[in-house]
Order: sequence, then structure tokens, then C-alpha cells
Amino acid sequence: MSYCRFKLGHVAVNLLALVMVFSGLSDAQTQYYGRLIGTFPSPGQGGVAGAVYAVDASRLQIVGFSFDGSVTAQFRAGSTASPSGSEGVLVPDEQGSTDPLGVYNNKRLVLALPQGTTLDTVKWFSVWGQNANLGHVTVPDNFVYPRPRSIGEFSRRQHGVRSGEVTILNAKQFHIQNLHYDGLGPDAFFWAGNRDARPSPRGFKVPDHRGSYDQRLPRYTGQTITIMLPGDVTVYDIKWLSMWCIRFTANFGEVFIPSDLNVPPLVEDIEIPPMAMMNCEELHRDMQVSWTLTGEILGVELAGRVEDGDYMAFGISGCDNRACMVGSDVTVAFYDGETPQAVDYTLKAYSQCSGSSGVCPDGRVGGEDNNVNITGRRVNGITRIRYSRPINTGDTTTDKVIDPSQNMYISWAIGPINPSGIAAKHHTRVDVSDDVRLMFGREPSDMCEMISSATPAPVTPWPTRKIKGDWVTNFIVHIGPTGGRRGYEAITGLPSWGIAWWLNGLLIPELELMRGWNYTFIVEGGDNDTIPEQYHPFYITDDPIGGYTQKTEAEKQRVKVFAGVDENGMPTAGRYCEYNSPTGDTSETSETFAEYKSTLQLNCRPGVAAQFTWTPDENTPDLVYYHCFTHQYLGWKIRVVDEFTSGSAGVHAGTLAVMGALVAGALSVLFSHI
Repeated sequence: MSYCRFKLGHVAVNLLALVMVFSGLSDAQTQYYGRLIGTFPSPGQGGVAGAVYAVDASRLQIVGFSFDGSVTAQFRAGSTASPSGSEGVLVPDEQGSTDPLGVYNNKRLVLALPQGTTLDTVKWFSVWGQNANLGHVTVPDNFVYPRPRSIGEFSRRQHGVRSGEVTILNAKQFHIQNLHYDGLGPDAFFWAGNRDARPSPRGFKVPDHRGSYDQRLPRYTGQTITIMLPGDVTVYDIKWLSMWCIRFTANFGEVFIPSDLNVPPLVEDIEIPPMAMMNCEELHRDMQVSWTLTGEILGVELAGRVEDGDYMAFGISGCDNRACMVGSDVTVAFYDGETPQAVDYTLKAYSQCSGSSGVCPDGRVGGEDNNVNITGRRVNGITRIRYSRPINTGDTTTDKVIDPSQNMYISWAIGPINPSGIAAKHHTRVDVSDDVRLMFGREPSDMCEMISSATPAPVTPWPTRKIKGDWVTNFIVHIGPTGGRRGYEAITGLPSWGIAWWLNGLLIPELELMRGWNYTFIVEGGDNDTIPEQYHPFYITDDPIGGYTQKTEAEKQRVKVFAGVDENGMPTAGRYCEYNSPTGDTSETSETFAEYKSTLQLNCRPGVAAQFTWTPDENTPDLVYYHCFTHQYLGWKIRVVDEFTSGSAGVHAGTLAVMGALVAGALSVLFSHI
């Protein structure tokens, strides 16, 4: 079937996709606004009219709202039996203001209840005039407001489809965790419908995480994605969501939609004008900070062109005389699904959060999260997140005091949030040669231009490197860079901390080892646990994440450690050796791994290498992982086999020569100290 596009303004509409949507639906619902709380008595005083819906615990949507502005009035809510001006709290209008309401004529508004007020306690919502109730709605007893709904995992039918939890975030969006699919379906798309009880050809395409109708589904290797139903379709209009091959009418896996849904509506289409920020500074072409100081409270907005799953970090430097990371007090702002977050962090060491050290949320290291009034919006590729905090939180454990009269050095960065919800190592940060200082109490000054919404040019990932254990039985283990978008992230589909394991000079190679064979690992990951950023014991486990010391006791019981830890629980570490580049990271411009590797140097601290020998046996699973004992997401896969697969050994002669030299050098270091 052929299709065409037409343009209306700047919007391209795929006619085939729209036809398929409407042909795949029957008895579609009317527009969904949330769960109805009630309607204002009509006609109310001042011409008040409209229907009030619950969006979620802390937001209301008023549909068809009218008010003639003849008297001074504001929105109020309260937990008393009936409306009262003295007992209720002011509810800001759709612009976030508590100024008197203007004139409204059949408008649709979204209102956010004040911080600390939710529909768990609210009994009424009112348009309150001068000591008079102009109209109100009463929240019914035992009212259940909309909230996201978990609906389980995708069924596992074909092409390796599997997932973690699938959550209906709102009436339009699905959040799919840890999605796997081999990418080989010739005509595969997300697919939904309601004409049949199970997935069938009588459905319609659902855009994938890229928003694409036209491209078949890509390979997924554990990514967490969000997809949105097309047009006016909501989850109330469908019975199932599938990964479906149109050409072969094949269902690769599905989830079913419960009939008793009560989820929030999607309200992104209502533009909420931001409150004015009095100051703005450009930190990078992709990131700006705006702020307003009101008394002792600092209101901040971070705006940036960031990818889904990335954060923006901003705060006070750890050094008084320059920008430095260690010791910084920052906010890490990001979207968790559809919820904006602004988490108070302290940067105690240049390493991943482990125990009480590293880049950690304040709450994990004995401090408090002092950020409040968190809001956000994403428009035209730009993410904006707002929060406020006291300039002196009183939290001497993790926070710095902001002096409005001083030019203070700033720390900022952009980077990924890892699947555990913790900030991973940045990929964009302040250049030390261009330190930023801000005076938060300065005269208002806006120094920002509009951030471009253009996306970075794509890069070609490097191929996954493999080492087969019939050619190589000794492995030297070092720390090194991740290779950016071409390396660790492309190989694993996961964010990295910024460092990764290098085995025999290769970035996280996949190993193929045979049961009954002996394999020696010579480890130089750092053995000084007082320097967390250079302490990386190496171990082998069935846990795909790593970071054993970060786990709770219950989590430790669910994983197995196969090698690298002695009978006293001590992991294998050795002296610290790291690959790094004297001229800075070149992964974006290095088309091949060999080109990238040529820019790196291996630097080792004085000390002795450590080693252990491991023999996989019949009790070893087919898939295990090598990882860092103290930090997550540094390693990759070991495939354990009974017989080696046919074909090439996975590394060519030149690579073997390099690996042989590395192993020989490491053995000489090891045995020179015995």
C-alpha cells in the first residue's frame, strides 16, 4: 500500500497511519480529562461554571471554565467539611500566580495544588470571592484519583521479545522498562487495537520511542523507553499493545489493558507559561541556568537540550577559588518517565555513588534533600526543570551556604541517569579553562539566547569485540574510558559511569569460555579503598549490573559470585592501571576502535598486580558477567559453553599480538614481586 504526506503549517501528517488508527478502532471514547470530581453549580456567582477533574494526586483540570471577573476572586482548596476562606489554601492559577483571577470564557485549565497539599486530604475546591464562596465542588468520600498503572511484562513469543515492567503513565503513554527485541522482524511495529480480544491484523501502528511510524522497530537491548498512542487515541480505546509484524501477521509479544483503568490524562498540550526568572546565564550551547532570589529562597530553572534519560546538574563548586567537582553541592535535574525530578546531591569523590562516598543523593549519605516546588516541561526538544531551595539549608553535612553578595564558582554538567536512578558520569561539563562564577544577588540580568533544538549528528558504533577462550586463557584487566556513544553505550544499551573494564587492550569485550578450562585474570583495577575513584575490584557474577557492595542484604542473596572474591569476602583488585588520552576524548571523531585506541596511553601506579584463576563448570550458567565489586555498569558478558562455536576466534592476529604483549608485560610485573 502506498501512502503520501501533506503539510499543514510545519506539521507533517502520515495519512496512512491516521487511516489505520481509525480503521483499527471501534467505539472510541470521547476526550479524556481525568476522573470527574464535580461541576460548579450553574449559573454560579460571577458567572462561575465548569467541570473539575482530578489529573493526579496534586493536579486538577477544569474544563469549560468561565468567570466574569466582576469580583476579586482566587482558587482555594481545603480539608474542612465546607468551603472556608480562613481554613483553605490558595491554589495558583494556570500560570502559577495567586493574583486575583481574570476573565475566563469556556477555558480549559490545569492547576497544581500547593506543595504539601494533595487530593488525599482535600475535601473541596472553590472559586473564593471577597469572603464569599462563588462556586465549589466537593470531593466525594473515598475518592480515588488517577495514578500510573503497572500492567506487567510483555509476553515472550518470538524474536527474543521480553521486558521489565510496563507502566501506563497516563492515558496516552506507556513506559516500558528493560525492553529486548532482536530487531530482525521485517515489518515490525508497536501495534494496538480493540476490535479483537487478542492481537490481530485489525489494529494500528503506534509510534516507537523515536516517534516514528515509518521505520520498522529497531533492536532493543535492555533500553527503557516511552511511547505514545497516536492522534486522539487513549488507553481507554484499546484492549492490547503488541510488537507485531504486519507482513507475516505475527505477534512477537503483548500486554493487555485492564478494564478498570484510572490513569491520569496527558495534559502536555496545555502550555503553562513559566513565572519570570530575573537572571539567566548560558553555561554551554546546550544548557542555561535562570534564577530569582526572593528573600532567603533561591528559585532556579535549568534549561537544556538533553536526551531522554539524561540529567542537568548545577550547583556550587567544591572549591572556593575554582570550579572543581569533588566537594560540590549540586542539584541533578531530570525526567523520571513523565515526572520532573530535582534531586539534591553531594559530590564526595570523583566516583560512582557507593556506600557513603562518590556522587550521591544527599539522602543516601546522611543529609537531606532540600529542593522543593519542583516543576518541569518539555517543549520542542528543550527540557526545563524548576526548583527552589533556601540559600542556607542548615544541612551542614552535604550542603553549601549560598552567599548572594559573592561571585561563587559553579559546578555543572550533563550526563545520563543509570537504570538504578542514580547520576552516572557526565558527558558534557564545565571546561576548567572557562570557570563560571555567579553572583546570585546581582541586579537582574538576562544573558541568554534561545537554545537550539537541533539534535547531535548520529555516529556509527564500533563493532562489539569478542575473545574466544580457546585462543586466549590469560586476561589482563585494566580500567579505561568508555568510548562515548560509539563504545560502552552502543555495545550495552546502558549508560556508563565514564570508565569501563578493558581486557587485553579491548573495551568490554564479550568473552566465550569453555567449561572445564582454566582461565587466569590478572587484575590492575586499584587496591586502595581510600580513593574510591581508583578502587575497582574485579569479580565474576550472574548479576548484569555489578556493584556488589552497593546492594542490600536481600539483593545480595539473589545473586551469585563465581570468582574474584576469596573465602574471607575480599575481592581481587591489584595496583591501579588506566587507559587515558593526553589530548582529551576522541571517541566522537574516531571512526574505528583502532583509531581511538591509538590516542590512549596506559598509566599505572606503583604496586603489584593481583590475579585469580577460574574454571567454569557444569554449575556455571551459560551467561555470566565480569564487573566491578564496588561500582555498577563497568563490565560486560561472559558466555560459557560446552563446546566452542565454529568460525573465527573473534580476534585477529594483530589483536592477538597486542594482547600477548600486554599479558607478558603484566606477568612480568606480577612475578617480579613474588
